[in-house]
Amino acid sequence: MSINTKALNYDPADPDKMRLPAGVTCGNCHHIRRCKAMFGHTESDTYCDWSPSRFIAKKPEGEAAQ
Repeated sequence: MSINTKALNYDPADPDKMRLPAGVTCGNCHHIRRCKAMFGHTESDTYCDWSPSRFIAKKPEGEAAQ
């Protein structure tokens, strides 16, 4: 299973916030610029406002997009 889908689950205290996988933050997500503008997220946030989560791990620098 890839990091993009592993362990993404909702927070029972606030079902609109999807938890990111352990050790991952919004700063690791491809969509961080959009979420900063729309939701005021910061790179250190550990939940996603999209439900289901739209977390997509950033490609390491220098790696070509496919």
